[in-house]
Amino acid sequence: MRPRMPALTLGPLLAAISVAGAILAIGIPTVAPERISIRVPVLAVASESLPAVLAADERPADPLLALAKRDPAAVMAQGEQRLRETIRDYSCVFLKQELLPSGLTPVQEIRVLYRTAPRSCFMIWQRNVGEAKRVLWIEKPEYVNEDGEPVAKVEPGGAVLRLVLSEIKLPIHGAETKKTSRRSIDEFGFKAMFELLARTNARARERGILDFRFDSEGEVDGRPTLVFRRLLPESLVGEFPDARMVMHLDREWLLPVSIYSYADHAGKKLLGSYVMTQVKLNPGLDDADFRF
Repeated sequence: MRPRMPALTLGPLLAAISVAGAILAIGIPTVAPERISIRVPVLAVASESLPAVLAADERPADPLLALAKRDPAAVMAQGEQRLRETIRDYSCVFLKQELLPSGLTPVQEIRVLYRTAPRSCFMIWQRNVGEAKRVLWIEKPEYVNEDGEPVAKVEPGGAVLRLVLSEIKLPIHGAETKKTSRRSIDEFGFKAMFELLARTNARARERGILDFRFDSEGEVDGRPTLVFRRLLPESLVGEFPDARMVMHLDREWLLPVSIYSYADHAGKKLLGSYVMTQVKLNPGLDDADFRF
């Protein structure tokens, strides 16, 4: 007869196996003051793929997020370099709302074509047309008046005025232009946003009042962003563009796709909201695209 095998005790084994099957789920539903939803994606990970829950210092690192938290200026420098080296032109739908001497404007929807060389910007209003229906500016000699001022071609927004004048030329930094917009047309675009940020930060840093840091992760037009914010003394609004500035930097492109400016730290008094949606990089624009 064969010797009988001892019976197996399954209790400890079953207890060990029962540890498997945990599911991690993370969700943070929140709405930023800038009306852009900030969402963290839901994760579902079976424990069979992970031997145990990873400690915080063992989880895969996100180099970009880590750099944003440690050195926001370095992230901006990377974005500027990528813009300079890879982007020739782009188009977008620009959503703009500003506090003007006449009051807070409705949100304007503007189709924009932009080219880096020669620097060109063509704006076509699609919703809530103001003083202009179309504006075209190109950095060329024919867009300079007798006084040496850069000018833009403008199609007036009013139907009655368009019956008399189909096209006029206005200085882009003139008094009339400042009544209708906080920023001139040559201040539009990713490059101008980076430059304005750098100039303002440098001035504030020299005076020892700069507070510019990574704030959170967000989303604009369905694309993940890194959110940065800057605080400056409320008493210096006018000398500086704002007291609170919030910028969304597209995580893939490292380009500023929205900026919100406020006159107060609480973000209750909006000075300007500038959001780029439906962005298309390097669509291949040419001279024919920059004509009335």
